[in-house]
Amino acid sequence: MIKKIALTAAVVSLFSVPAFANFGTTASSERVLQEGSTPSVIINSGQPHTYQLNLDEAATVRIASSHFPGMHSILPMKAELIDAQGNTLSQVRSSGGDFEIREALPAGQYSLVVSGNSAPGGESWDAHRYSLHVAFE
Repeated sequence: MIKKIALTAAVVSLFSVPAFANFGTTASSERVLQEGSTPSVIINSGQPHTYQLNLDEAATVRIASSHFPGMHSILPMKAELIDAQGNTLSQVRSSGGDFEIREALPAGQYSLVVSGNSAPGGESWDAHRYSLHVAFE
């Protein structure tokens, strides 16, 4: 009887632990963009990441994506820069996963929405990771 309980507990734990894994999404997926690089996150189909960008003064903003070093990505990604009124200021797509947005922006609040079309698993989830690099000129 004890062996059956132990076996049942082991089987249940095999299926329940992956449900708690972090695949780059959180309850609050909004992040604030600042100059520098963001931590790498995993992009999943149907789960876009939203970043907030707040400018106190006018600036030319450069936002570029990159993948985990050494990883060749087949991850198609899209990024959309949106102003506080909901107008799309810039939209870029990349079949290789890397994109760049360069926009001269007045002071204000902006959102960057990053989405991708990823297939689960493969050899490694690292192929689905990206970081953003932000610079103000």
